[in-house]
Amino acid sequence: MKFTKYLSLFFLIGLQFICYGQTQSGNQPLQTKAEAFIKKIIHLIIQKDYVALNQLTTPKVYCYLCFEDTPRKSSLIKKDVFYKQHTTKIFNKDLIDKLNRNEIKFSYDGSDSGFKDRDYIVLYTIARPNEFGDGHEGAQFVFWLKEEKDNFKLSGVETIP
Repeated sequence: MKFTKYLSLFFLIGLQFICYGQTQSGNQPLQTKAEAFIKKIIHLIIQKDYVALNQLTTPKVYCYLCFEDTPRKSSLIKKDVFYKQHTTKIFNKDLIDKLNRNEIKFSYDGSDSGFKDRDYIVLYTIARPNEFGDGHEGAQFVFWLKEEKDNFKLSGVETIP
């Protein structure tokens, strides 16, 4: 009988962890924190506040979008080059409007040892499935995040079909 009591107690405690989970940053869930961070990045890009953006960005940024016209071996560029030369073209009014729809997905992405430049990705739907015709799979704009000292840093941007 005691064994059944302990087993029941163990089950209830385990169920609490499964249902409510644990967050890495105190009371604020990690996804909410990541989404708030990206919204801040978007706002600072619109404001062209490069001083603030530099503090929130890794030294190099992955940006294949920066070189679609002239592909190169590495799509990592210095953050100041990314902000001064590429953000205006990438973050145009159309993209900002689509990002403001807030169709967001969040994912842990640190398990791939080939990508040490990101720990998490935040995906914004910028083209819904079938939006441009039957069979169109849609598209997402992806923000790469690196976690440093319990804070996020922007480490890349890309789109995926």
